[in-house]
Amino acid sequence: MEYALLRCCVTTASLKQYELSTDAVLGKLGVDLVDTKEFNCCGYPLKNVNFKAHALLSARNLSLAERSNLNITSLCNCCYGSVKHIDHLMKEDTAFRNEINAKLEKEGLRYDCGVEVKHLL
Repeated sequence: MEYALLRCCVTTASLKQYELSTDAVLGKLGVDLVDTKEFNCCGYPLKNVNFKAHALLSARNLSLAERSNLNITSLCNCCYGSVKHIDHLMKEDTAFRNEINAKLEKEGLRYDCGVEVKHLL
């Protein structure tokens, strides 16, 4: 089983042991975590300042995972919540999905709602 790992800005900078232990435990369970180098911040810090920018950042990560045929997991509750929320909005609101996809298409990306977002736990 493979998942695209959305590494959190905080865990990467401050909690390296969390990442190392996660890699070790999941490896023993037969779960492979794929680092997607193109992933960006989930956008959580922008959520209450510029919601569309927040949504675009999470949707970009969703589209990158979808392009690789991978579901997403994250070590961070904020990252998980952000990506899960935007995934839900993209699936439920066609106008929102079309607006975000129009922006993603500038990078040659698109999200067709084919990713499952799973919290690590």
